[in-house]
Amino acid sequence: MARVLVVGGTGLAGRAIAAEAVERGHDVVVASRRVPDDDSTAYVPGAVYATVDLITGDGLEEAVEGMDVLIDASNGVGREASHTFIAGSQNLLHTAARFGVGHAVLLSIANVDRSAYSYYRAKAAQERTYHDSPIETRIVRTTQFHDFLASIFASGARIGVIPAFTKVHFQTIAVPDVARILVDAAEGGGPPNATRTVGGPRIQSSRALAEAWKAATGSRAVIAGVRQPGALGASWRAGDNLAPDQAIEGIDFEKWLSATV
Repeated sequence: MARVLVVGGTGLAGRAIAAEAVERGHDVVVASRRVPDDDSTAYVPGAVYATVDLITGDGLEEAVEGMDVLIDASNGVGREASHTFIAGSQNLLHTAARFGVGHAVLLSIANVDRSAYSYYRAKAAQERTYHDSPIETRIVRTTQFHDFLASIFASGARIGVIPAFTKVHFQTIAVPDVARILVDAAEGGGPPNATRTVGGPRIQSSRALAEAWKAATGSRAVIAGVRQPGALGASWRAGDNLAPDQAIEGIDFEKWLSATV
């Protein structure tokens, strides 16, 4: 079994990736700026935790030493996202190369290079860093997580309105399915130095997803059409968030709701 470093392993995707890798018998180290308590939902039993700051490099050499492969599920918000995706990835990959890590896998977003949205531009720059890396890399792009839409609906419902984005469809995917594909890539699945895109099993309108969420949760909030502004909205309306030819046979939104709500 391999020694696997999961970067950003306390986030939503990172936790699932770490859990999947542990279940397969790998020795897993989770790198994060904050180490969770044993009773935290972010804690994965069987994983070892290391405090690492990708941007400053604090703790990075200690974390990558002895690793066979790394899976990068790092994230950030606002200006922090750009620093994490660009400077952080450069620090991570340069350090990994110096310490003999043979393989790196990056979690990214479907069609991320087609949007002018600032977060997506930073992710696209991160992808380029991986493409230019001296070590073998695999990039896995995915469509939006089920959790992403559910969190938007829940936030709106708290003020009585569930947003249904007009002229927008989604192809949401379950995080455990994503974790499985990322660990497959870490184990050498798929061609090296390549980008793979995967999408959820169904393409549904934003309104249909909102109706499914409302029915599953019993919310009394009103579903209302909302136009998503800016570059992100333009990307969604153009269908750049979809990957119809790369749909997987995974957990669809309704089945995920029935197991989650």
